[in-house]
Amino acid sequence: MATVREAAAARTRATLIAVGTALFAEHGFAEVTTAQVCAAAGVTRGALYHHFGSMAGLMEACFAAVDHGVVDTLSEHAVTGSPVERVRAVSHAFVDQLADETVRQILFVEAPAALGWARWREIDGGRSLGLVKNLLVAAHEQGELLPRHNPKVLAHLLLGGLNELAMFVAASRSREKALAAAHTELSAVLDGMFTSPR
Repeated sequence: MATVREAAAARTRATLIAVGTALFAEHGFAEVTTAQVCAAAGVTRGALYHHFGSMAGLMEACFAAVDHGVVDTLSEHAVTGSPVERVRAVSHAFVDQLADETVRQILFVEAPAALGWARWREIDGGRSLGLVKNLLVAAHEQGELLPRHNPKVLAHLLLGGLNELAMFVAASRSREKALAAAHTELSAVLDGMFTSPR
């Protein structure tokens, strides 16, 4: 019986996260009400508060779900090729993820506004930074990173730049042009980091 209840609770939680993510991405966190979420999910307010405590708690869960999905996708680009090739692949795959409106809105518009930057970074748990740092350390160890760079510090700079690039794309009126420009500028920045520019 406990297993059945746990499975039902997990389904309810997953449904609320899916519904919350869709509503927050489309309408914005500040405009979505508990009534809208509960109606779309087919649950009571009690269920919402039981699982998440508040709408902010729901947003945290939505952010975590989208963020983990993005990092998992980026990790798939970090398994083949030289360290430099993997840094390039992961960085450009990050920009490609920005074509997804849900990714843009949840990760780089709604979650930061609703949760604040400190909580935003805390929920990420350093997964993004760890991925970038490991790749740059590997590039450094193989002599592919220019000697002037400290890979651990550079990881913070590159990730910060990618996040700001995401903000730029999210705020742009022409998404297609913004994404193309992002790829171009990112390539130029990466070329300046490694011993063998592409």
